[in-house]
Amino acid sequence: MNPLISAGAHVFVDESKSKAYYVAASVIAPTDVASARRAIAALRRPGQRRVHFKSESDSSRNAFLKGAVQAGLSTRLYIARNMPDKAARPLCLERLLDDLVAGGAAKLVLESDDSLQQADRRFIAQHLKELGGGEGFQYMHCKAYEEPLLWVSDAVAWCHQKGGDWIRKASPLVQDIVYCHR
Repeated sequence: MNPLISAGAHVFVDESKSKAYYVAASVIAPTDVASARRAIAALRRPGQRRVHFKSESDSSRNAFLKGAVQAGLSTRLYIARNMPDKAARPLCLERLLDDLVAGGAAKLVLESDDSLQQADRRFIAQHLKELGGGEGFQYMHCKAYEEPLLWVSDAVAWCHQKGGDWIRKASPLVQDIVYCHR
């Protein structure tokens, strides 16, 4: 069983598509979701609808990363290199779903991208069927402003695509990195 993804876990996913394809899956126990959501929502600046890492100042990024660590989320990063997004995304999602089912996760929340939502739903349903698992497993898409816990995945994915010292700064949030390839 996967130590990061435990029975009943809720998983929040965002990706970054620069330099490589990064899928960040931030995981939290269901009993901690409400308190973590409040803690992460409190990290946005006054008047801000959401935290979007590419638009933040470095000082805001640093403060957010510290707050996210304190909120208790752990992240598994799935990385696919040297392939088009259309091949990388399903490959990363497949590995993620394998881990979620094996670990007994209960809920997957993906950041909504209207151009991918229908394909995601088909892919997830088909892969869960192939796995013969996932009974009671829920998955949904949300806009980033609707779900603050997606902001943690956005931050981790951004830090890794940015590289350099940002990888080190995000490292307390990253429990594992999975390299996806055929």
